[in-house]
Amino acid sequence: MGTPERGRRKENAGTEPPLDSGHAGFAGRMPTPAPGMMTAMDGRTQPRRIAVSADFWDHLPFDMRGEAFRTDPYAAYARLRAEGPVLAPGEGVVLVTGYHAGVGALGDPRFGLGGGALEAQSFLLVDPPEHRCRRARVSAPFSARAVERLRPAIRHRTAGLVRAAAVRGEAEVVADFAVPLALELICAVVGVPLEDRPRWYGALAGLSLAFVPTGLLAEEDAARLTAARLEFAHYLRTLIEERRRAPQDDLVSALLAQGPEDTPLDEQDIITAIGQFVVAGHQPVVLQMANGAHALLRHPEQLDRLRADPSRAAAVVEEVMRYDPSIHLISRIALRDADIAGRHVPAGTVVGVLPGAANRDPRAFADSDRFDIARSPQHLALGRGTHFCLGAHLVRLQAQALFAALARYRPALTGEAVPRRMSGVLWGTERLPVVLTERPSDGDEDGGGGGGGDGDGD
Repeated sequence: MGTPERGRRKENAGTEPPLDSGHAGFAGRMPTPAPGMMTAMDGRTQPRRIAVSADFWDHLPFDMRGEAFRTDPYAAYARLRAEGPVLAPGEGVVLVTGYHAGVGALGDPRFGLGGGALEAQSFLLVDPPEHRCRRARVSAPFSARAVERLRPAIRHRTAGLVRAAAVRGEAEVVADFAVPLALELICAVVGVPLEDRPRWYGALAGLSLAFVPTGLLAEEDAARLTAARLEFAHYLRTLIEERRRAPQDDLVSALLAQGPEDTPLDEQDIITAIGQFVVAGHQPVVLQMANGAHALLRHPEQLDRLRADPSRAAAVVEEVMRYDPSIHLISRIALRDADIAGRHVPAGTVVGVLPGAANRDPRAFADSDRFDIARSPQHLALGRGTHFCLGAHLVRLQAQALFAALARYRPALTGEAVPRRMSGVLWGTERLPVVLTERPSDGDEDGGGGGGGDGDGD
């Protein structure tokens, strides 16, 4: 991955410079940890998952390895919902398929991340009361007010990428927009120099395998994950040492800094925390943006509504996260005896909330399989309660900017196959080729985009 050199910067060859940690409004902002299935990265040992073993997946009433589920999980979810909002497919395992049951489970303090169930403890993956203190240390940049200050820079960068593609008349949404936008924001936040960023593409592709449960991870992928994790940790150790000597306005420096009442973080704490932020802020966000673009392209009447009124972008993002979320499992542990929707859940039970099922529960959403940007859904894509997605506002802002910018140039599907697949707990559009049927005019400025959506958290 290379070794960073302090203060070294190169100009980007493109017409729009990538987001930089010095870019106005981006200093000290962190990508979001995903809700559930987080990975503790220590640079030396295999990643550890939160009490979800290979046996958990064997209890599921469908084959996650099967092609039918991997290419269309929603049909399986409909069958599960028909059996009830809370299912117990095996000893020590509960699945939540209903929306109201999911809201109850994620908002109930009797369910958490498990504390002692974590084989490798990390900075944020703890339950109250420690969680409140640790989250407060990093949460200020993720407030709606702080993230709103980022809107002009994110919108300008996104509009520039889409406008350049409109000049060509074609694009591939994942590679041309979603991947670079997510990567640049992560690198700007962490403080990665511009010239090192291309090397992060391969490392992040390897690190994204952390979302695949151990029982489903092929041997070669496990080796790839290990290599990426070690390379990532080596790079961060060098960057941490540089920031100890010369702090900057970035995530590494923020984690090294401490107030009078803060517990100092050692190097391993910082590597683990940044690893979680980087993994969770890349592939799930890329897939969520790709899923949303795919939904709009498959429903051109909804795309036309957004084009006519870009202020609908915020509503579009909420409906996208309801209709086609990228994270399909949020895991919790019963910290003590509890219940979900009237079903007894003994202490120690692993609870798997399935947002893809709950978000299409017809008892909560009328005509739930229909994509409709006129809704104002309170979905479960970002979790709920204590462990609500820390970077929810930032995820929303990135997606709003992309959807509004795309709509301006009348995108359409090319007719090529659009591969979509479940990989571990992540579901999404892997490749999305489009034609942009309207060319930019000389007077084009930044795209529009509405304000952020509501939700729990900071």
